[in-house]
Amino acid sequence: MSAAPVKPPANAAADRDARNRREIVTTIKGPVLARVLELIPDLRAFPDPYVAVMASPELLHACLQLVRTRRDCFQEFLVDPAGAPVSADDVPLRCERSLDQVISMVVRSGAKAYSQKRFAPAPDKAPVTPAVKPESRTLLEKVAALVLGKWSEAEVPKRQATQADQFYESIKDFLDYDWQVPLIPYFAELPPRLIRELGRGVTSLRTAEGILALADIGRHSMEQAKKILSSAEMREMLDTQPLAAKGVAFLGPERYEFLRDAVYGKMGENFWEMCVDCDRLEAMETQNAKDLEQMASHLHILSADAINQIIRCLQFAQIPIFLETGSAALGEAKFAEIFGLPGNKKLTKIFCEKIAATRLDPADPDGDLRRKLPDVFQAYLRAPDAFERGL
Repeated sequence: MSAAPVKPPANAAADRDARNRREIVTTIKGPVLARVLELIPDLRAFPDPYVAVMASPELLHACLQLVRTRRDCFQEFLVDPAGAPVSADDVPLRCERSLDQVISMVVRSGAKAYSQKRFAPAPDKAPVTPAVKPESRTLLEKVAALVLGKWSEAEVPKRQATQADQFYESIKDFLDYDWQVPLIPYFAELPPRLIRELGRGVTSLRTAEGILALADIGRHSMEQAKKILSSAEMREMLDTQPLAAKGVAFLGPERYEFLRDAVYGKMGENFWEMCVDCDRLEAMETQNAKDLEQMASHLHILSADAINQIIRCLQFAQIPIFLETGSAALGEAKFAEIFGLPGNKKLTKIFCEKIAATRLDPADPDGDLRRKLPDVFQAYLRAPDAFERGL
């Protein structure tokens, strides 16, 4: 009887993984960094280029993009166990991790390095920071101000040495991609509780504006923030227009479902652009679903006042004719300037009332409107001031 095969120690796989991780770190700090310094000599100005790059999301993102765009310069490191070149980002390398996985490691290390710098204890005599007017604050400062001003004391990131660990522990499992690196400073301003509870829903946001919007919703209702992140529809919103999250929260479940059922099928991704403006949504929710369906092609452009005027003045079949002809005659930019945000209320009213007062052939009112509308818009383009004065 042959002897049973000897099983490797239970921790053998873990040991091998640890060795691979050490090899990756050693390679990055050594020959990979040396190659980066050859390509970006200015980085040599830092006392420790590796530490400087890892603590700066801007520099780190630039270096990661360098690896992706100048792959030929790093090909000697991108090989399989047999030493053959690996050209795909998702194929394992000699270290048993793919380039994508190695970049994920670097992204997480960058988040940790940045947080240690961001939340380092303040020196005994910190310089006095001059007051900054609210309108001159950067988007990053606005995120920080939102959190400091409106989250409860227990949830606000404390400026202590341990805050770096709290942030890193809350986010490390949700960082995977190099495109997330420029957003690390914005993630760092969020309460760790928000990151822990919403998880990948936070780190899947691709804009600083989206992070700000979600933070604003989360401070009012964590449950509402969770709902926004819980469906495929909401995922599309976050990928397309994260700022729509505030509009969805403003509507609430019933009103949101009414508008979605009325126009989403015809609008597609433009639906989320429509949801950015709460005044527009408020105007829409009082309208008939069929009227809104007639306006679906332009709802993401129209202001609340334009929606109200169009429905007040025009008949059901005239609405799409007016929108299509107006866009074509005025051009998209001028049309949006008049009927969009913030728009021109006086001109909007004049256009709608002129069209409502236009005499049409009763045998073919829609066809007659199509023939006459271009003249109305051309009259404005020829003499805008006279048109606005009603001449």
